[in-house]
Amino acid sequence: MKKYYGIELLRFFCSLSIVIYHWGTSFFYLNLKDNYPYKFLFNWIYANGNYAVSVFFVISGLVFSNIYLQQNDRTSFINFFIKRFARLYPLHILTLFLIIIIQFLFLKIFGSYQLYTFNDFYHFLLNISFVLGWDLEVGNSFNSPVWTVGLEIVIYFFFFFLITSINRYRIPLILFVYVIFLLFDKTKVSELPYIKKFITFEYFIDFVRLFFSGVFIFLIEQKYKNSKYLLPVTVVFLIYAFIGNFKLYLFCPSLVLLFVLIDNLTVSDKLKNAFQFLGNLTYSMYLFHTVTFLFSLFILKLFNKMDLFYSDLFFIFYLLLTVGISLCSFNYYEKILNRKIRENFLK
Repeated sequence: MKKYYGIELLRFFCSLSIVIYHWGTSFFYLNLKDNYPYKFLFNWIYANGNYAVSVFFVISGLVFSNIYLQQNDRTSFINFFIKRFARLYPLHILTLFLIIIIQFLFLKIFGSYQLYTFNDFYHFLLNISFVLGWDLEVGNSFNSPVWTVGLEIVIYFFFFFLITSINRYRIPLILFVYVIFLLFDKTKVSELPYIKKFITFEYFIDFVRLFFSGVFIFLIEQKYKNSKYLLPVTVVFLIYAFIGNFKLYLFCPSLVLLFVLIDNLTVSDKLKNAFQFLGNLTYSMYLFHTVTFLFSLFILKLFNKMDLFYSDLFFIFYLLLTVGISLCSFNYYEKILNRKIRENFLK
């Protein structure tokens, strides 16, 4: 199985963008004036950092194709489920209960929840079951950014059941799936009452298209990896995505393919290890940044220092705390539990 070191670097950049983007959105949720730190540097991210989620879905399609489309023997459903559970659930549970503790302290000391406030038992069940993003919630709750992971899990299993067909029909099947969901999107078929019974997720169709764009990139790179035209064509597509109206569904796949092709350049082992190191922090940063934000906010409120919230130094503290905790989480929690679950339950 090939290792995409450039993609590890891109994953880190995307995760960092989301961490910064949600810092910006917190001003809205907390009814604060939009005096963002380092606005001159991160203004585009504050406004468009949510696009990083779209890039993540393309990366997921690429990575899953790299893992599962090259196996001689198809993995069983139970093994597929256990691997996904081992990777995603332990950190989800840890961050969920850390946020419950912090929000309880907010309620006890200050009289209200902060940031994501629909923290009742019903939304707890949605969170613990990983079914956020399924149009079941009333509002943002607990570790709200997890809603994208909830939808991603659905797409994982959709991909799993198509693995045999993809291995057989390759690019034509991927194009067929993409076109079907494109038609769903453009014709608004998903809004019809009898379709809504099966597809009620607002972003599901978009994310399926992005995920299978990643599968398409994997197949294209495998087929034309030695072509001298692949890199210049990718750059042209990436530039064209910004001409006229911004073309998200061209930008995301082109960006991912560009970082895939980085591996074809001469990259030292030290750089590869650095990219891998940064990539390992991605999931931790995505799930932990709400925890670190709420913890930081609690400390400021407790000591009546909310004026520091607007300072550049506090913003840097939030970023460093998120990265530092994510590093500890990956090495001393996620990796260990992931291995133990696989060892005990994989067949």
